[in-house]
Amino acid sequence: MNESILNHLFLPHYLPSSVDDDYFLQNNHQYEHMILEYMKEYFNQLESTKETSELPIFSALINCVKHWSILQNPQTCTEANLQSTIMKLTPGNFLPFYFHAQNAAILIEIEKKNVHRPLVSSWQVLLPTQEITSSLVPHFSCFPVTTYRLNDRSQLSSLAHCELLVDFMRNTIEYSKSYKASPQVNETRNLPESYYVCQWWIQQFEGIKIKSKSNRSIQFKKKHRDQIRWNGALLPFRRSGLWMTIKVVFHIILTKRLGSIGIIIYKLLITHFLTYCLSETRSEISIDVLIHCIRKIVRRLNKIEILLSSIDANDLNEWVQLTKHQIQMKINKILPKPNWQKSIRIYEKSKYSVLMNNFDLNNSNIYQHLFQELKSSLKTQKLRETSQYFSPVTNYNDRYPLNSDDCIPSIKKFTGKFNYTIGIALTRIEIWVESRLNQWINRPAVSHSEKNRFETLLHLFEDYLSEAISHYYAIKDPIGYSRFILTSLTIIRSMNQKLCNDPRFERLKLHSIEIPNLMDLFKCLVLPNRDDMKRAHSLYCYFSEFSQKPYPDILTNIRCDNAFGVNFAAHSSTMKESLQKIRDQAELDKQDKIQEIIQAKQRYSCLMDVIKCLSCKGTYGPHRCMCEICRIQKEANDIKVNIFEWPLPSDCIDALAVIFELQMPIEIRSYRDIIWQFINRPKPNLNHQMYEWLRVSPHASKLGPFYTGPKNNKVKLLSSTKSITQTHYPSHSIAFAPVSEFLYESSLKIHISPTSTIAIKDECLALTPQLDHPDYKQLQFAINNTQFEQNHVIAKLCQCSARVKPTQFVEFGSFRSGHRLQWWNLLAMLELDSLPIAEESVAILIIHSILQYGPLAMDGKPSNNSWCSEAHKQLLEDNFIDELTTRLDRRLDDCELNWQNELVLLVITMITMRMLTICNSTREGKVVNLAIKCRRIGEKWIDLISETIKFTSSPDFSEVENLRLKLVTIGISCILTFSTHSDRIHCLLSSSEHVISLLKAATTTHDNIILNKTQSNISTFVRNMMRFSERTLMMVQPIVAEFLQKTCFQSLNDFVAIYWAVIRSEGTMNGQWKKRTEDLYDGWYDCQYESRYISINFIKGTFLVDGMAIGFLPENITTNELFVRVFEEHIFEVQLAESPKTYITRLPYGNGQVQYEFH
Repeated sequence: MNESILNHLFLPHYLPSSVDDDYFLQNNHQYEHMILEYMKEYFNQLESTKETSELPIFSALINCVKHWSILQNPQTCTEANLQSTIMKLTPGNFLPFYFHAQNAAILIEIEKKNVHRPLVSSWQVLLPTQEITSSLVPHFSCFPVTTYRLNDRSQLSSLAHCELLVDFMRNTIEYSKSYKASPQVNETRNLPESYYVCQWWIQQFEGIKIKSKSNRSIQFKKKHRDQIRWNGALLPFRRSGLWMTIKVVFHIILTKRLGSIGIIIYKLLITHFLTYCLSETRSEISIDVLIHCIRKIVRRLNKIEILLSSIDANDLNEWVQLTKHQIQMKINKILPKPNWQKSIRIYEKSKYSVLMNNFDLNNSNIYQHLFQELKSSLKTQKLRETSQYFSPVTNYNDRYPLNSDDCIPSIKKFTGKFNYTIGIALTRIEIWVESRLNQWINRPAVSHSEKNRFETLLHLFEDYLSEAISHYYAIKDPIGYSRFILTSLTIIRSMNQKLCNDPRFERLKLHSIEIPNLMDLFKCLVLPNRDDMKRAHSLYCYFSEFSQKPYPDILTNIRCDNAFGVNFAAHSSTMKESLQKIRDQAELDKQDKIQEIIQAKQRYSCLMDVIKCLSCKGTYGPHRCMCEICRIQKEANDIKVNIFEWPLPSDCIDALAVIFELQMPIEIRSYRDIIWQFINRPKPNLNHQMYEWLRVSPHASKLGPFYTGPKNNKVKLLSSTKSITQTHYPSHSIAFAPVSEFLYESSLKIHISPTSTIAIKDECLALTPQLDHPDYKQLQFAINNTQFEQNHVIAKLCQCSARVKPTQFVEFGSFRSGHRLQWWNLLAMLELDSLPIAEESVAILIIHSILQYGPLAMDGKPSNNSWCSEAHKQLLEDNFIDELTTRLDRRLDDCELNWQNELVLLVITMITMRMLTICNSTREGKVVNLAIKCRRIGEKWIDLISETIKFTSSPDFSEVENLRLKLVTIGISCILTFSTHSDRIHCLLSSSEHVISLLKAATTTHDNIILNKTQSNISTFVRNMMRFSERTLMMVQPIVAEFLQKTCFQSLNDFVAIYWAVIRSEGTMNGQWKKRTEDLYDGWYDCQYESRYISINFIKGTFLVDGMAIGFLPENITTNELFVRVFEEHIFEVQLAESPKTYITRLPYGNGQVQYEFH
């Protein structure tokens, strides 16, 4: 069930701002009939109960809904279906019909005693906008309206009458008019006129008579609880008229059949349906909306209870009580059994009887004074459903959809409902595109009403593009921006493959895909692991193949003979029929215009004939006086006739191009919009100085009705010139200009929204780290490319800083010379120690060089290693791996005790993981051992630096800050020892020791970031490495989760015993852990230890005790006289202790024997 139904049933506070934002109302109310489908599903459930099936009134309602739902659906509303349904109506049947296009409804009733003379009635459904918005006074409509009896039933079932009703359904006859600065115009934003259904339709029946009012007829009023929301869109949001009609029809039927008790049955039936809809959509809505809906159900139940006290339900009493009980049971599933209910009862005495067990529906505190308490309690219950052990944190275990092929991710849901950072949300989108997009786009359709998946994918891409550009491109994150490029190209390829396999679009196989500079861009991508390299190679081959297709792409030339759109339109009977309709109507308009011109000329001649024998008697000067001749002369000269402009190009090819743009299949339109936005990166919303065909006269009015696309599409039909109708040249003289001068061919040129491609050098800058250090900044050109720049480097020697040796300056500038030489250059540099790896600029140079993909050779000889570019072929040579591993191992031995040079460890780790990503399986074990050695040294350095910080005196803030930055870098290095592809991750993450190492690295990074008071001194390079490490942590979560499940989460208990000082003193922990959500890539785990709640987030490295992470002692303790006397100004890193309001030092003192606790 689509959650959009709640907008119309309950009118929550945050309604859509236009019809385009509402599922039911968009695309000319295309899915509004689904309200009836939901009603039919509800009745199917209701019909299965014994109490309902035995009541004849419900069979009448069920039959009514079954017939109505078929005819209300635009897809099945045909003359034949309507005629058949009317003829099949049996005595006692009702048939309603709602006409959105006329803002009216009708009701047909076949009486048991008068089968051949049915009753009909009609009424206006919604009130005009000005009436709703003009005052705050409630608005009502009175029912039942005047009912008429037909003379003969056959008048209803005649084909002409059925055609008339179908036309009412599809076409608006008349809108209200307004008179502004321009002539009379249709107010399409307002409601259509209902006159033709409410009056004319009734009057056109022969022998019709007003039915005399019955004494049993019960009058009632319907309040218009309408909402009008409009943000400047074409049409405002308004509450569904179909829902209003459903309520009116049910009220009429029930009161007519049951009298006064029908009112209670109606109110209870609608309340039951509202409860059914709320329970079906509960998992998709927020707590705020849930509370709002419950309040409305509560108020309805209150009113029903009052009515029951005054009316005897007699035979229907059993059904009434059963339905009330069912409503109460369903609400009990939503609402908690609140422990605060007792205090509510004490605070305010109940005004009405209790309707529900354990919950006082009548208590106004629910929706007034204690709204926040109710909201909090609901949140607590949802949380309890997630984990019975974990209550202090927000619940995210809302049926996670991305583990199936039927669902598509949403950045808004990730950042909103799941509270992910934008970085994690983007990574989740990238993972989904890589692993599940093909299954999703090729899966069988779930239902006929399923939204076009290409359009859905377009919305996902637009959200992803917007966030990725600001998150990756704006701050120069080369690894992240490379993932953005691959993700976007993967989406385009999947859509292209899907389209090419569709028989309708098979010709696309012959059309090229032109994305400027794309082939040159691949070599600049920064791809850390083998999976990314393989995907890049696959995409390179695919787009290289499609760049050589014989026919033009869908964006460059849309009006040539072999353009895809022209060919498609030429073979489309629908488009050719639309073209003919436009031409036929244009020809009629042209003939009308000719007649108008001829009549204007005749009128001019008549006026001039009147005065040709008369002499002028007017006076001229300051006080001019016009005589009759002057007046007639002026009247003749004022005769104007607007020109006629043909709406379509005269050329057949151009006309086909235009009709294709108007009626392009949504799959092609979505696909083209994605390519267009990707080409226009990083500014996808390009402004153009051109004229839109559908916004200029006369093309807008003549072609607009034939447009089938969305209103917010990116690629529009444009013209570089104005239409001749819009120009401000003087009108032709009706006296002298021939008729032909008033008739013009279409003056608009045929273009589509232009593209603005980013220069390849500018995009390469986003894929290349920037040097900030003044000693190396002038050598930025040496990182930007792999050209031979030695002469340029030597020319800049005069700018060499005194802190850099000339040989190092030249070595740095020559390191990237030649894309096949960099690994040999690296080996030589390690052997000769010619560059200081501990310098951040050198680290940037090396890491960027080894991660950049480099040029691809398309020699037509595919192999198992064709994914590996030329720049990294050396890593496929076992001898080279042996030599490089030996050098790195020796360098690790040299620096094992020197934790001052944390960047050395980072560089060696990155080189090692690059080797593991690419090397042959014969050298896998050797490189894995080197990676484990990097991890072990990193953990050793963490312990050494932590001990140093522990005993550093408080005035040395800058020294402590520097040490914490080192810990962050070392923690990142340890995390990156897990950054390999899926085929080899088992070598690095397969034991409890590995999991604990991963947690140590993650918590070290997190803790020292939050303990560092000045985070602004973290360099861009380190921040980008942090992002890379965060993605690494996310990628291994499925493996971590599987391992923890198999080992009953013992690794988490072991880690807590190491990390949390409370358990460290006891030695062991045996907590019952639970993964917070079903999301494979979510890193939260929760556990209860005695009175404390413990949470661990693998991705962020967060360790929480009752929601609190590591920190410093509060000021009220550090300023205490006793604390100052004993510890002076020493700064402790503390965690929550076992007792309430107690803190314990994270690290032990006194040779590991002392833990300080503070209260």
